[in-house]
Amino acid sequence: MVLNFNWICCIFVIGAISLASARPSLRADTCGYQTCPKEKEGFVNVHLVAHTHDDAGWLKTVDQYYYGSRTQIQEAGVQYIIDSVVDELKDHPDRRFIYVEMAFFTRWWQEQSETTKSVVRELVNEGRLEFINGGWCMNDEATAHYVDIIDQMSFGLITLNETFGECGRPRISWQIDPFGHSREQASLFAQMGYDGLFFGRLDHEDKKERLAKKTMEMVWSGSDSLGKTLFHLHVCAQASLFTAVNYNLYQPPPGFCFDIYCNDEPIIDDPISKDYNVEQRVTDFLKYCQEQANAYATDSILLTMGSDFHYQDANVWFKNMDKLIKYANERQTTQGSRFNLFYSTPSCYTKALNDHAKTWPSKTDDFFPYGSDAHAYWTGYFTSRPASKYMIRQGSNLMQAKLFILFRCIQGVDTSKVGELYTMKDAMGIMQHHDAVTGTEKQHVAEDYALLLHKGVLECQKIQTAYYGKELVIGSQSLPKVSYCQLNVSQCDPSENNSRFVVNIYNSMARSVDKYVRVPVKSGTTFQVLDPQGNVVSSQSIPIAEYVKNLPGRVSSATVELVFLASQLPPLGSKSYYVQPVARKQEKTSKLNNKSSIFNEKVSVEIDDVTGLIKSVTVNGKTTQLKQEFMWYPSKSGDNSNVNQRASGAYIFRPGGNAPLTIPSSSGIKTTTYSGELVEEIHQIYNSWVGQTIRIYKGQEHVELDWVVGPLPVEDGVGKEIISRVTTSISSNGMFYTDANGRQTLLRKLDIRDSYPYTVTEPVAANYYPINSHVYIKDAVGNQLTMLVDRPQGGSSLHNGELELMVHRRCLYDDAFGVGEALNETAFGDGLVVRGTHFLILGDKTNSMKMTRSLSHELYKQPQISFIPTTLSFSEWSALYKTQQQSISRVLPVNVNLLTLETLNQEKYLMRLEHIYDVGEDSILSQPATVSIEGLFPGFTIISAEETMLGGNQFKKDSNRLVWNAASTRNEIFGQQKWDERAIPAVQLKPMEIRTFIITLVRI
Repeated sequence: MVLNFNWICCIFVIGAISLASARPSLRADTCGYQTCPKEKEGFVNVHLVAHTHDDAGWLKTVDQYYYGSRTQIQEAGVQYIIDSVVDELKDHPDRRFIYVEMAFFTRWWQEQSETTKSVVRELVNEGRLEFINGGWCMNDEATAHYVDIIDQMSFGLITLNETFGECGRPRISWQIDPFGHSREQASLFAQMGYDGLFFGRLDHEDKKERLAKKTMEMVWSGSDSLGKTLFHLHVCAQASLFTAVNYNLYQPPPGFCFDIYCNDEPIIDDPISKDYNVEQRVTDFLKYCQEQANAYATDSILLTMGSDFHYQDANVWFKNMDKLIKYANERQTTQGSRFNLFYSTPSCYTKALNDHAKTWPSKTDDFFPYGSDAHAYWTGYFTSRPASKYMIRQGSNLMQAKLFILFRCIQGVDTSKVGELYTMKDAMGIMQHHDAVTGTEKQHVAEDYALLLHKGVLECQKIQTAYYGKELVIGSQSLPKVSYCQLNVSQCDPSENNSRFVVNIYNSMARSVDKYVRVPVKSGTTFQVLDPQGNVVSSQSIPIAEYVKNLPGRVSSATVELVFLASQLPPLGSKSYYVQPVARKQEKTSKLNNKSSIFNEKVSVEIDDVTGLIKSVTVNGKTTQLKQEFMWYPSKSGDNSNVNQRASGAYIFRPGGNAPLTIPSSSGIKTTTYSGELVEEIHQIYNSWVGQTIRIYKGQEHVELDWVVGPLPVEDGVGKEIISRVTTSISSNGMFYTDANGRQTLLRKLDIRDSYPYTVTEPVAANYYPINSHVYIKDAVGNQLTMLVDRPQGGSSLHNGELELMVHRRCLYDDAFGVGEALNETAFGDGLVVRGTHFLILGDKTNSMKMTRSLSHELYKQPQISFIPTTLSFSEWSALYKTQQQSISRVLPVNVNLLTLETLNQEKYLMRLEHIYDVGEDSILSQPATVSIEGLFPGFTIISAEETMLGGNQFKKDSNRLVWNAASTRNEIFGQQKWDERAIPAVQLKPMEIRTFIITLVRI
């Protein structure tokens, strides 16, 4: 889809208008729970849920799945599924169907005639076609960042809100296929206003325990910080969510799959046919229903009648279910059967359970890791396709920056030259799918995902170029060409081939930040850097590491990088630095082959002269003995014929041994030390496929580890899984802490599950957890080691005082969970090479958490850097172009993040503010925060601020979530907190709270 810029400046205007406006509510009084079928008291009520699970890419690309092409890979065509379902529903008022993935439905909707759209609206109004979940995709919960989860959900929810009004608003989250489930995801769903969550996958031992104890349904507390706030007669837990585990994943009962791709017998009800089978088929079906009912706490059960890409010929499914319902229910009078079957939805099932007024068990931890059997722990995908994971993280940062840029709603520019954001929002929404960001798709699909993201990046760069063209130009002249570089491979034509150039740095955070900028430049030239006022900024030239210069695909002759500090980058604003050649020497970098330490005024790192590894790190005078090294696990091979022969692959991590091996090095780790005023670093070379730069910048308290790994050698026939391991003297006592989707922090215990008895069968893989932001260990006296990551990775603490992070994987066998390929990525004719960054933090708990929260946001929201070659002098440049600007009048408190600022139309904007600290992380910063938004946006006056649910698709005052009784030590009840309806000039935020507003601004 191509959007003109008038829509770009008002993207989602339709969602905002339908929330507030004069548009008809589309019979909101008749849809929702009011349309649910009534259960029969005294019966086992069987809710049959007709559904299709449509992956947004997996074995085929998104386009191939939608159009139904490449049938030799998989017979699946989403457009035909929706066509067929609509045809079957419109003439049969008793039938119901649920649909999930808006990335597919939106495409289908755009192709329909007004007649078909009218039919579909009627089906939605009557509750016969119900949208469940409603995100752009069904996102992964381990490797998706919370910002991306919120964005992709909001994208789908607001689209539904505009298209169908209140009747299109999903009430249930439906995460039936992701490979483990996150506590933060539950919290986000609750804040979006959902009444329940259904999923299919949980650890095999957990499921066995829950089936035996009839605890397959529970109330899940998604956050300690957002736990319980007294309100009127109820206790509000705004992050709690009723949660149900499906009995059979999301598949139909065995023997009762009626899709055209299935081989199960249909219901044959002609009594004169020799194949007549009604009695036996109904008996078998009800026997299964009884087995399922025996595992659940009420006489209401939900059966999933569908699977992957089912209902391409919906008549086959519905015709057989019609018969099953008819003949099973006839037995109520003819045989005294206690089973009552009917078409239903997860929403109607949830409402039925709520009507039982039962007290449900509670849940406070999460559902990681997921083991489908004793030797299949799905923890490999936490790291699979690390280059793709990095590209997604960078794409997320880029898209957020462009949303903030569009807040200024560029006017008076040639719209044909301005990029559109839909391409990037669509790509980023799709990339959160549980076979995209996870890295569990076929290789040709991974390449298509990369292409989608690349197209989105190009459109975002057009937006940024247009922004600079408007914001930086003082007069009527045009801005010279703005260029964007591949700094992740130290390659940049504008800086390498021009003596004078301008570096534009855009900061998308709502606070000022400092950023050390590294720019590859031509060798033999001395450069000087000028700040926006023309003052000389200290700079340093430092050699590019050999393993960086040799990165495959790098097209650059640069051998050095120019380093300078861009200080106090303005909030939601940019600074331009001018670089020019000078005759004098710039800050010299000394190469010290025999030096074994680097330091600044706060931190020093000492290297062992024999091993070449870090020996100790000193922070503010306190020394910690520490070793950091790269190691590897051999990937287990196998034919997957049984659980003992399971191979390590894209989904699961199964090492061929319980201890990692040393990276081979023929002559030991070679180290070279470079020292200078701004940065000191040690280049480590293990061998031809592992290298690392240990780096300390002036004024910083953390150590940066810049690593390059690959191509992983597999000529020996053994797959390899590479880790970075840090060993310290910190007594962690078998406990470590990991983030959940980049937000709250959860305690992990080695070889222990709090929810169920756990049998140790895979001592390494079963103790791996997803890391999106940070992982740390600490001791009883407060010493803490923290590692920050720049992309999702798997990690653990397998021994006292250790942390390990998996950075790269190359497996030679498929693990037989459907993808049908080994995870054997190549690029430029060899195994994939990956470059990444870890931040290492040492200190006490309070200082470490301050740095963790601050640095993790800075690592995620890296400033956007662009270049403009010029022949003008600095004085000529600064006379024609602005060198600094910002979009907000003041910085926000350090514990508050401006999460979203998105243009809805010329006056309305979607704004989210979040508290970035958890309860107890800091005595001051973990306290509630207050943000005044009055006068925050220069040039605008705030007319109103109306609070919505987290998804931006429903006003908070209109939300009325179901109330549940949850078993706990206090036997508390949670309901929906009420909020002010109109203008809120000051926003109060509790720890970990996100508040969402539609604000109305007018230009002064």
